[in-house]
Amino acid sequence: MRIVHMMRRILFVVMAFAIAPVGAFAQTPVPPVANPCPRFAAGSVVQQPPALFSHNGVLNVRFSYQTTTDTTDSPGRQLFCFMTPDGLENPTLHVNPGDTLNITVTNNTPTSPVGETFHPYNPPNCGDSTQQTQDPTQNSGMTGGSMNIHYHGTNVSPQCHGDNVTKTLINSGSTFQYHIVFPTDEPPGLYWYHPHVHGLAEAAVQGGGAGALVVDGINNVQPAVAKLRQRILVLRDQPTIQGLSETPTDPTVDGGIPQLDLSVNFVPLDTTTTPPMPYPTGVTTYTPALIQMEAGEKEFWRVSNSTSDAPLDLQVRFDGVPQTIQVVGIDAVPVNSQDGPQPPALIPVTHFRLPPASRVEFIVNAPPSSVSLAQLVADHVYTGPLGDNIPTRPLLTMQLGPDDDAAISADSRVPAFKALNNHLKRFSGISSVTPSVTRTVYFEEMEDGSAFFINASGCVTAKGAQCAIQPYDPDTKFDNNNLPAIITTQGSVEKWIIQNRARENHELHQHQIHFKVLSQDNFNPAPAIQGQFLDMVEVPYCTGAASTDGIHACLDLNGVYPQVEALMDFRGPDIGDFVFHCHILGHEDRGMMAIERVVAKPGEAARKSR
Repeated sequence: MRIVHMMRRILFVVMAFAIAPVGAFAQTPVPPVANPCPRFAAGSVVQQPPALFSHNGVLNVRFSYQTTTDTTDSPGRQLFCFMTPDGLENPTLHVNPGDTLNITVTNNTPTSPVGETFHPYNPPNCGDSTQQTQDPTQNSGMTGGSMNIHYHGTNVSPQCHGDNVTKTLINSGSTFQYHIVFPTDEPPGLYWYHPHVHGLAEAAVQGGGAGALVVDGINNVQPAVAKLRQRILVLRDQPTIQGLSETPTDPTVDGGIPQLDLSVNFVPLDTTTTPPMPYPTGVTTYTPALIQMEAGEKEFWRVSNSTSDAPLDLQVRFDGVPQTIQVVGIDAVPVNSQDGPQPPALIPVTHFRLPPASRVEFIVNAPPSSVSLAQLVADHVYTGPLGDNIPTRPLLTMQLGPDDDAAISADSRVPAFKALNNHLKRFSGISSVTPSVTRTVYFEEMEDGSAFFINASGCVTAKGAQCAIQPYDPDTKFDNNNLPAIITTQGSVEKWIIQNRARENHELHQHQIHFKVLSQDNFNPAPAIQGQFLDMVEVPYCTGAASTDGIHACLDLNGVYPQVEALMDFRGPDIGDFVFHCHILGHEDRGMMAIERVVAKPGEAARKSR
């Protein structure tokens, strides 16, 4: 039976104290928790996720990573979650700039065969041994139950026991210690965490294995949010309750059965089509979640698109009319905060395009009593001839009434403004730096969807010379043992031209760093992101015809592709290998990811994260 209101018992503050040395903290496995991965019923009131806070600069967390099967619907959806020993599911982790986050995680999922996702790792590696045989009972390498944790958007070290996804495996029954040191100038905002084993990422995130991570202090960068009611809203996807999906005859037109259902803080829409088949005979309905708001109140909503695959075009609508919201932050960086006059100006918009894995934080007004229906809506997104069907859906309904959740949630209100903090400008001054190189990075895929690629080519130095060619072949599916597609030097700034040469939308995510958006060319630009610092950006599908070779899937006779130009900021102190990829995780799992290597400046030793 699906657990509903009894989940409210876990919605209280848990202060995490640094009471043991890191080494001792890491030794004890975390036992599995009974009844893991609880979910709310469709139409429930949205509850704030449970919250954990750092104390004296340290947050120690113990996670049991678990799975179970949702037996309340015909697909029997597999669920994943991070459970604390006292039963908190996927808690929001609150830290401050300069804090240390220690996570001990035990993988309590059962061992299962890898199947087609078999990827043996070459040493050196981090975590479990990765020299695997095809028989999962005879090795300690990657299995279908392997996991790790990615700290999405954070500007932290990619070394072992840091935010390392290329060489870290935590297999069934294993315990691992993460030691994440946040920079002292880490921007305040909304980040998130999720498993990131190549080949298994889509299933883990689609099963709900993700939570929010907040770097606190935004009240002293953007005083407009001080003392406001704040809501952490984590949007996830999962198979529809009937296990159905169908694209309309004309996919450019809104309608049809969505590829996946959506949920808000684990309150599902329960997408239902009656009769189930065939479209367009059936009528598809949704049961949105509920939020109760005080009349006349402004609220601060912090929204994470923690879906595996779905770009979402968000609108707040009163009786069908889009309302203006004030954007405060994008991808955990307060807008307009890195350069220019402070406090930074907000950005008013009537909709915001939120790619998978991106976050947006904004101020929204409660509806007046004269409004009959107030909702947060995900508008129709046409993702291209080869893309998923993403029709318009109501995510939640805003109702006037007592906000009971605010009284029991530890992070329900932003702290008061104390003094303007001008020290969190990690990315300031980037526009005055001459890029060391200009690179073209582009997406391609097999027309049949069997393989996806992200390629780096066309590199030119600041002096106009061709870059040294890396030993990396284009149209190579990702493997953890691949050579780096890109090698750059710590302290540099690069200009990237990110093109989509495929006939469906793709989304670029950069690990470890952020980038400044310079332009959005040859497509209708997304609002509010120009000149802002992101770790995620969407590049829409190419409108050219399909090619005959099945791979160079978008022939544009004018040689013009949808593209985004951006400044990549490698000026931070971190060196090592990390990745860039499409964050439609079905694409990433099928190869659309590559390794980049940051090397120390000549004559300098690697520095620790500040």
